[in-house]
Formats: sequence, structure tokens, C-alpha cells
Amino acid sequence: MKSRYYIEGLIAVFLFGITPIFIKEVSANAVTIGLVRLVIGASFLFFLAGNKNLKKLTKKDWKALILIGLVFGGHWITYFISVKLATPSMAILSVSSFGLHMIYLDWAINKRKPSPYEITAVLIALFGIYLIVPAFDLKNNLTTGILIGLVSAAFFAILPFIQRKNQHIDSLTRAFGQYTFALVVFLPMSFESNWDLTQQDWIYLAILGTICTVGAHTLWLRASTILPPTNTSLIFYLGTPIAMVTSFIFLDEAMPAQKIVGAALIISANVLGVFISRRKSKRAQRA
Repeated sequence: MKSRYYIEGLIAVFLFGITPIFIKEVSANAVTIGLVRLVIGASFLFFLAGNKNLKKLTKKDWKALILIGLVFGGHWITYFISVKLATPSMAILSVSSFGLHMIYLDWAINKRKPSPYEITAVLIALFGIYLIVPAFDLKNNLTTGILIGLVSAAFFAILPFIQRKNQHIDSLTRAFGQYTFALVVFLPMSFESNWDLTQQDWIYLAILGTICTVGAHTLWLRASTILPPTNTSLIFYLGTPIAMVTSFIFLDEAMPAQKIVGAALIISANVLGVFISRRKSKRAQRA
């Protein structure tokens, strides 16, 4: 039943919302966090996916898994840097713009030209980003973090196109490939990792590796593959208010009216873009 996948999607998004808190609080840098989470994730998924399933993969399937891993690795490294430079809520808010990236990607990949309404949604989101950035100065960590978060969103937006194209590969095997080949992105930077960590840091890394990686991303991969893209996109945007509330409670992050308005505009623009895409899909089916 699809209700099961809605529940899995909601659980995954809740975990996505609290993940930036642990990333921000752990003293490990972005590379260290990525290496630990990916090794844990790949190890778990190797046993869950099963050796028999991996042996059934064709050369084309392995190429698809490598591509999924590389794109996911690009998304993660930029996301972790965004969280470290900016704040948890600003980082996840930037990544929430992935729905807008999907508009031009859909144009480039599926040749679906954006409508005036979709362009309007992009402009609304850009104004929201303008409101949450204190000053467009690359010397400002918050500004830089938000811009890097937008790059992370672009990587995240590419993933669903690749995942849907390879639905014949079961979700656990795709998750295994996602974590394993993302290591290709992180390993060359391993010399920049830092391992002088406290006991609390290792506890946070363990939570990030098991609950926030194996748990959240595997549930999300399953839900986003089965549920309609419109529904999964709307569910994903719940992660932003969760991150904002938890950052306010646990990290005392300031939430001025301008930031809240900017966040509301970005989320609204993404939701508008999702509904427009849904409407276009229904028209295409009727034609």
C-alpha cells in the first residue's frame, strides 16, 4: 500500500530536518563527516542489498550506480560545507530550492519548456533568497554557505531523473551504489579530514551514519521511487520548518521576520512549481 511509503517519506524528512543540527554541532569537518557516513552506509547496504542482487547487475547497471554515487557525492560535500559555513536552517532552505532546479533540468532533459508560471515561481524564490542573505558578500560565511547550498540543491535535483531511469534496479541496490560510489568524491579529499574528535563527536557521527544516512536516505529513496514526484516534493519541503524550529530550540539560531518571510517565499515558490508540474503532467496524459 502506498500509505506505507507516505509514512516512510515523512519519517525520512523528519530525519533530514534534524540532520543539520548534528552536522553543525560535531567538530569533524565536511570531509570527515562524509567519509564516516558513507562507509557506514555502504557497509549496511552491502548486507541489505545482498550479494546475489549485486551479481545480477549488468555493466550498464553498474555505470548507472556509479553516476548515482558521483551525483550524490557532489550533493553531500556541498551540503555539508553549506551547513558548516551558514546555519542548519539556511543550508536546508537552500537545498529546498531543488524543486526549482528541476524546472530547467526538465527542460534540458525532457525538452519541456517552462511556462510563465514556472518562471514566476523561480523569481519568487530568488526574492526569498535575497531576503535571507544578509549581504551579497562572498567574505560573509552565511552568504557563501547559502550559495554553496544552491549548488547542492542542483545535484539533489538531478538524482530523481537518474533514479527513475533505473527503477529496474531495486531500491536497496541503488542505495548501496549511491553510498559506495559517493566515496569516489570524498576519498581524494581524505587528506583534509580531521580525526582528533571527542567521545561526543563520535556519538554524533554514529547517529549521522546510522539513523540519518542508512535510515533517512534509504527510506527517502524508497518513497521517492514509488510515490508521484509531486507528492514527494511536497513532503520534502516539510524538512525546512523542522530544521528551522530545531535550530531555534537547540542552537538558539535567530529567526527574524525577514528570514521567516524569505523562507516562506522560497517554500511557496517550490510548492507552486510542483503544482504547475503536476498540472502539466495531467494535461500531457489527456492529450
